[in-house]
Amino acid sequence: MKNKIIMILLLSSTFFMTACFDNAEKVQESVQKFLKGEPDQSNYELSQKYFAEGEYEKALKYDLLQLKEDFKYYKEESVEISLDYNNIGLDYDELRNYKKALEYYEKAMKIDEVTLESNNTERSTTYYNVASSYDALGENKSALIYYFKALEIDKVGLGAYHDDVLAEYEDIAEIYEKDKNYSASVEYLKKALEIKEKTHGKEDIRVTEMLKKIEELEKKIK
Repeated sequence: MKNKIIMILLLSSTFFMTACFDNAEKVQESVQKFLKGEPDQSNYELSQKYFAEGEYEKALKYDLLQLKEDFKYYKEESVEISLDYNNIGLDYDELRNYKKALEYYEKAMKIDEVTLESNNTERSTTYYNVASSYDALGENKSALIYYFKALEIDKVGLGAYHDDVLAEYEDIAEIYEKDKNYSASVEYLKKALEIKEKTHGKEDIRVTEMLKKIEELEKKIK
């Protein structure tokens, strides 16, 4: 009789433990499940509206709400969440909270590394945003690293004469000028000049102004 009671107790314990594990797995599954369909984009639309109007605190508020909404539908390692992080970073940039901006851009970079091809221009956008924040903080070496990362992708993905490539040449030239590396600054301004001449013509005022800038810097080269 005692053996039978022990056996019943053991079986009961086994069933109890199995039920616990089953419940735990179900809880874990429910945590990992995402809503089907598409997230509501109204917060994103409001953030874009306020950003365009220069009301960056309001834009930030709605970008954070959009992030919360998107987490119901997407795992963190997704392109959609990376875009949210970039938008939040841009808000912080405009609010001149560059360290906070970098925090979100770095989150986006980590996602980009596992979700996008190495030459995807979405990655160059994130790199450019990171570079701009480091630039604003006066961290020139870090800014250059990420401007160059963006440039290498965009030259291939967008073409040698794209406006984004032009902007990157100009930003790199500006960093070198700040560091008093005038020869390097001139080198990249000449690359930018080539694009401007091709897209706007040699007589365009933007071209003549850049030529003047190059001449000024060349006088500083020893």
